[in-house]
Amino acid sequence: MATNFKKYISVIFKICLGVGLIIYLINSGYLNLQLIIEAINSHPWWFLFATCLLFIPVLLTSYRWWLLLLAQDTKISFSKTISLNFIGLFFNLCLPGGTGGDLAKCYYIASIYPDKKTATITTVLIDRFLGLSGLVLVGSISILLNPKISYFAKGPIKIISTTILLLSAGMLIGLVLFLNFPISFIDLYPEKISHLPGGKLIQKFYHAVRIYRNHQSVIYVSLFLSTLVHTTIIIMTIIFGRISGASLSWGFYGVITPLGLLANSLPISPAGLGVGEAVFEYFYNQVNCSLGGEIMALFHLVHIFWGFLGLPFYLLFKKKPKSLPDLEVEGLL
Repeated sequence: MATNFKKYISVIFKICLGVGLIIYLINSGYLNLQLIIEAINSHPWWFLFATCLLFIPVLLTSYRWWLLLLAQDTKISFSKTISLNFIGLFFNLCLPGGTGGDLAKCYYIASIYPDKKTATITTVLIDRFLGLSGLVLVGSISILLNPKISYFAKGPIKIISTTILLLSAGMLIGLVLFLNFPISFIDLYPEKISHLPGGKLIQKFYHAVRIYRNHQSVIYVSLFLSTLVHTTIIIMTIIFGRISGASLSWGFYGVITPLGLLANSLPISPAGLGVGEAVFEYFYNQVNCSLGGEIMALFHLVHIFWGFLGLPFYLLFKKKPKSLPDLEVEGLL
C-alpha cells in the first residue's frame, strides 16, 4: 500500500511539474499561445499535413517492433503490433516521459504471451534502444553536415554536439562488437550466474538478446527505420517552424530537434510536456529565435492527437485482456 501511495505521489508530482513548466513559460512570455493558434489558423493545410506525417513514424516503429518480435519466434501479425503500438502512444500521454508507453507495451505484450515474458519484454527494450540510437545517429549526421551550426558554434550547442558525436560513435561500435564479438562469460559459467541475485533473470534476458546475433539484418534494418522515423519528425519541426514565422536553415532543425527529443524522452513529465518546450526555447534562443517553445508545443499537439487515437485499442484490449484481435487499423481511424 505504501509503495503504491509513493508511486501515485510521484506521478502527481511529475504532472504538476509539467503543468508548472507550461504555466511558467506562458507567464514569462517564452510560450505564446496566441501565436500557436494563429499559426494553425493561418496555415491549416500545412498543419494538417504535418499531423498526417506523424502516421509515418507510427507505421515505421510498429514495423520495427514487429521485426524484433518475429526474431524471437513470436507469432504475431503486423496489425496486432500496430494496435499495441497505439496503446503505447495512448499511455505516453499518461506516464512520465515521451517513452512512458513502453511500460504499457511491456505489460500487454507479456500478458498476450505469458510463456515468453522475458523475450517479448526484451523486444520493447531493444526497440527503445534502437529508437534512441537512430535519433543520435540522425543528430550526428546533421551535426557533421552543419558544422557552423553545431561543432563551431559557441556555448552549450557545441558541447552537446560533441557529446552526441561521441555517443553515436560509441553506440555504433558497441552494436557491431555485440553482434560479432564472441561473448561467452555467461555461457561458460551458467551455474555461477544462476546463483547470483537475479541470476536466472539475467540469463533469460541475455539469451533473449543474444538471439539477435543470429538476426543481424533485423537489427540493422531496425536502425535504418529509426533514422527514417526521426528524419520525418525533423521535417515536421521544419513545417512548424515555418508556419510559426521562424526563418532558420534546415540544418539548424536537424541539429536542434534531436537534442529536444532526447530531453523530451526523459521521465520528468507526462509526454514530456513542458520539458520539451523549455529545452527547445533554450536552444532556439541561442540563435536569437524566440519560437522554440511554440514549435515544440505544436509537435505536442499533434502527438496528443495521435495518442488519443490509441484509446479505442486500449478499450478493446481491456475487454479481452489475454489477447488482442487482429484489427483493420484503417477502420478505426
